[in-house]
Parts: sequence; structure tokens; C-alpha cells
Amino acid sequence: MITIEPGIYFNPPLIARWQDAGLHAGFIDYAAVRRYAGFGGIRLEDDVLVTADGNRVLGPPIPKTADDVELVMGGDAA
Repeated sequence: MITIEPGIYFNPPLIARWQDAGLHAGFIDYAAVRRYAGFGGIRLEDDVLVTADGNRVLGPPIPKTADDVELVMGGDAA
């Protein structure tokens, strides 16, 4: 079994330090990141059973699109 857990987390002190030092500017749009600084983060986690015959996700399906996550969280999808 493997766990697939893509996620994104925002650490405002670390982001500010990187921006002040001019680090990663080619990869991070700091103006866009500031909009999410208070968000914290999100991880979408699936447990997947992998066998010689194939694979299958264990457990119920979880929302994966932004609209579906917003719906489950009770927010307004953009």
C-alpha cells in the first residue's frame, strides 16, 4: 500500500525570509503567495493498494478539484 498525499502549506515567516533574501523568485510569485499567507495549507490524501493485478483507492472518494473542496468546506467556489 502507498499513500499519495499532494499538498501545499504556507509558512509566512519562511516565505518572508525567502522574499527578503531574494530566494526562489524564479519559482515563487510572492505577490500571489501573500494572498494565501493566512490559509495554512491543505493535503489531499489517498491510500492506494497496489498489487500485481493493478491498483485501487482504499476508502471513500475525496474531493480533488478546487470547486469540490470548496463545496465540502462550505465556502464559495470562485
